[in-house]
Amino acid sequence: MSSTRETPARTEPSGQLSVSATPHVVEIEFDEQLYPKDVIYGAAYVFIDRCYVHLDRVGEGRIKVTLRAKRGTPELTDALAGELQNELLAQAWRQEIASQNRQLIETITARALGGAAGPPGLDELLAMDIGDDTAFDDPLGIAMSWEDKYGKKKAKPGEAAEPSADTAGSTQAATPSTAADGGRETT
Repeated sequence: MSSTRETPARTEPSGQLSVSATPHVVEIEFDEQLYPKDVIYGAAYVFIDRCYVHLDRVGEGRIKVTLRAKRGTPELTDALAGELQNELLAQAWRQEIASQNRQLIETITARALGGAAGPPGLDELLAMDIGDDTAFDDPLGIAMSWEDKYGKKKAKPGEAAEPSADTAGSTQAATPSTAADGGRETT
């Protein structure tokens, strides 16, 4: 017995869909009034990892999609036909959502690409009008020293404090007035 049984072609009552299948091949014809060409292409693209996909124009306004399993085992052809039809609905819905939100998508894309341009170039920086009153503004706090921004490191109990930048090079020397009193401070 041969395993090349063929499923009889099914046609929807409206004549907009026709399906025929063998164990390795599914052929489905669509009316472009029901599913636009872009929707059919998008749905067929989903199957290119599992099947060889062939698209053909079989008449005015009709496209035939042929799916042939890549792997040697025949896939369930009815399942493939059903998956393709489900994917056609999903692609048609995505296209409808995209067309309804086209202006929003274009606005977001323009903002994203505008922000991706990065900081101004040398020409833009040279063209900026920087006056004396704004030349030294630092709104981001970049010119601030670490100590001013985060404070000095505090010594833990029992440890000597690290010398600060002001007193790092100086030592306490006795002045003549304190040397005469034996190192005591006078007020």
